[in-house]
Amino acid sequence: MKRFLICSLLVFAIAFAVLVPPAAAQDSVVKAILFYLPTCPHCHIVMTEHLPVILEIFNTQIEWVYLPTEEPVEPDQVPPVIMAMGDKLQILYVDASTTAGGELYWFTIEYFDAHDRTGVPYLIVGETMLYGSVDIPQQFPGIVEQGLAQGGIDWPDIPGLEELLSQLVPYPPAEPTVEETVTPTELPEASTPGETMSATKPPLAPTPSPIFTFDGQQTTVVDRIKNDLVGNILSIVVLIGLIVTFIITSIRVFQQSAPRTSDQRSVLIPILAIVGILVAGYLTFVETSGAEAVCGPVGDCNTVQQSKYAVLFGVLPVGLLGLIGYFLIFGAWVVARLDMDRLSDFASVAIFGMTAFGTLFSIYLTFLEPFVIGATCAWCLTSAIVTAAIFWFSADPMPEALERL
Repeated sequence: MKRFLICSLLVFAIAFAVLVPPAAAQDSVVKAILFYLPTCPHCHIVMTEHLPVILEIFNTQIEWVYLPTEEPVEPDQVPPVIMAMGDKLQILYVDASTTAGGELYWFTIEYFDAHDRTGVPYLIVGETMLYGSVDIPQQFPGIVEQGLAQGGIDWPDIPGLEELLSQLVPYPPAEPTVEETVTPTELPEASTPGETMSATKPPLAPTPSPIFTFDGQQTTVVDRIKNDLVGNILSIVVLIGLIVTFIITSIRVFQQSAPRTSDQRSVLIPILAIVGILVAGYLTFVETSGAEAVCGPVGDCNTVQQSKYAVLFGVLPVGLLGLIGYFLIFGAWVVARLDMDRLSDFASVAIFGMTAFGTLFSIYLTFLEPFVIGATCAWCLTSAIVTAAIFWFSADPMPEALERL
């Protein structure tokens, strides 16, 4: 009898060890918070291209709840706080430009002591913070998969978060039936957006819904400029300067009206090339290592560096292209100074050709910053100015060198 009891206990223990972990894993849920701004183009990319795919991968069903507001939410509007309640992955979308969203955003910054990493899009999952339209799609799926395997990831203990979550109601907004009583299993009729339920009525279950679309949050050019107003105004000023420099320099060359460059001015070319090497080298480090750029008081370098425009053809970092170009310019200047007849003349023409291409490419990149990306990189502007300056100085000896070839 005793042996039978011992065997029974062993069988029960083995069954418990085998069956309980899968059951726990089945109930595991990963919960994350995304802070965004409606005028942020990178937020729009994350919310419309990346997160919907991630939600569909990990969830079999998704329900939506939102935070009611005093003003009615129009059908084409996105509520300032809305959450995708999936069976495995839940994401709370928070508009940091609103009162409630802004308070929670700064509570989060204080909670994680992340004053050096303010900005959006900003995704919080457990104790992990992901920033930008590159880190979020690259790292978030792996974190979710690992979290589900380990039993889930709960909300971080951010002040005000629990209270906000308790105020969420089903989306689309719901209202009580005519009898003023609703059971949790009944689906209520649509109500006026923003209406909250009486405390005496039972809570409503979230309404099953397909992936919520954030396409209504398309940003305008004005929105993008205002997103980094001071930096983008500076970009526009530099853009105008680059265009004027290119036009005037081209006229000087084709009219051959410029005198030959003096030795004193010619020395500026290698100095500028060295400055360009330092700037492009730093940008290459940021783009290839994923490190945060030191931006200074103006601009938002990290947003620019994390955009798709920071990599050419999806392979070559723009900073690395600039670094190679500056080394070639410096080498060509050395050859041009060696007085090697045709080779020196070819080097002078090459400097002009490389910087002409570089200036045009800089015009394109500088245009993208305020009008497409909505952020400005001070390092990028510095590189653009350096390239245009070398282009200006290389224009003087180029016509004569071209005639001798």
